[in-house]
Amino acid sequence: MTREYPQEQLLAFVQAMANVAASDGRITEDERQHLDDVVSGLGLSPRDAQVAALIEREFQKPGRLTDIVSQIEIRELRVSLLRMLVEVACADGAISNEERASVKEAASAFGFDMSAADELIDWTLASIKLEQREREIMAKLL
Repeated sequence: MTREYPQEQLLAFVQAMANVAASDGRITEDERQHLDDVVSGLGLSPRDAQVAALIEREFQKPGRLTDIVSQIEIRELRVSLLRMLVEVACADGAISNEERASVKEAASAFGFDMSAADELIDWTLASIKLEQREREIMAKLL
């Protein structure tokens, strides 16, 4: 992200992402790695004690997503969060019903079009499949 945002907004962003990653009751290594990458991209460290504790609390006992996302007031952060929620939910190449429901819950809390949220999920899954296929093809060439 190119702009500076208030710390509490960024922490809510991270908490929401951890919430969605944990919504299906399991956190895959791909989801965890993607979350760490996003945290770093926000200018935070996944190893920071406050950030790590926030993520672990959310993994152990997820809060209400609508309560978490309601803390995010900046529209640009809301749009970025929805995009990142979709990415972390789809990081393992699939999206569970619980993860899809969480993403749609966030979209609804932000007042976003639900069909656009569904389109974003479908596009992300298709993109992951295309990237996997590319890796398979390139492996044949190497």
